[in-house]
Amino acid sequence: MPFNYANENMSASFFRHALSKEKTITLDFGYLSGVIESWWQKNKNQNLHTLKIQLTNLFINYLHPEDTLYFDQVGTHKGIAAVCIRNIFSIDCPALALTVHEALADLFHLTDIKYEYEDHKALYMKPSAEKYREWGNGYGDITPHSDDLYESLDVDYLALTVCRDTTRTPTAYYFPADLLLSLDDEEIQTLLGMQAIFISGKNVSGSKERVRNVVEYSELYGYRFSLDFRIDIHSGERMRAFNGGQEVLDKIRAGLPTAKCNVSTAQTGTFLIVANNKILHARPTLNISADEVRSQAATSTLTTTPRLLFRSKGPRKQYYSLDEKHAVRGAA
Repeated sequence: MPFNYANENMSASFFRHALSKEKTITLDFGYLSGVIESWWQKNKNQNLHTLKIQLTNLFINYLHPEDTLYFDQVGTHKGIAAVCIRNIFSIDCPALALTVHEALADLFHLTDIKYEYEDHKALYMKPSAEKYREWGNGYGDITPHSDDLYESLDVDYLALTVCRDTTRTPTAYYFPADLLLSLDDEEIQTLLGMQAIFISGKNVSGSKERVRNVVEYSELYGYRFSLDFRIDIHSGERMRAFNGGQEVLDKIRAGLPTAKCNVSTAQTGTFLIVANNKILHARPTLNISADEVRSQAATSTLTTTPRLLFRSKGPRKQYYSLDEKHAVRGAA
């Protein structure tokens, strides 16, 4: 639901205070990496589905209890907007990285989606990468945004696993609290009542559009945002005010270069999951020369590319409620 100023508890100060509680949890699975790598060497010739089930069970059986607490908390009212896990494995192996990625995405209740137009799973330099920014398979920087806001489906989570990154280019992510610091209370009120139209970019054939509330609130999930500051070379700004308030969006955009951001670890064996409607993610230009990109991208493969990440994105898995009002009646 959109923000409602009629509720006296939901003032601009309440809004700011709620945003200030959002945080990242950082975990270190180094104590488990040896177990994972030993298991992998013994079982790696099995199919991915079997491997994922085995690894999921390994996580459940060997993880410290305190490291399993966050699987169902990302993006809820509890204030955990992101979890970054380091040192899960150290072997540069795409098959292992993908298996780890799929197992952890499942444990965090992420339901991965694939659109017919998008090969979204492996992110690495594709041909002509040096010509593009605002593209996960390109070379240039990517401006802060949340994913797929032009789609009819709501994307709750984005997860990334680093298989290899010799460029040492981390994923950056921004909390809305840090992006809205320059707004006064009147501008906050404008933001909370705004709608924007979101437009697809390079990865979509043709064009898709969707109008969304820029901010919504629920008791279960708290404040959720729809923000995308990317500018496409063909369609222009990917987010435009729909019912007024463009000046507020422009003010936020103007502050992006100096806004505080967080970064993940650009290291083999890192898994990052963010609540897509709590955090904006981004990336600087790759730490590699354009000439190197030009020479490598044309023939780049999963084993030769200097930077390989695996990605999942989609809604949170929903479970059937067993409370009385949803129970099936008349069963024998």
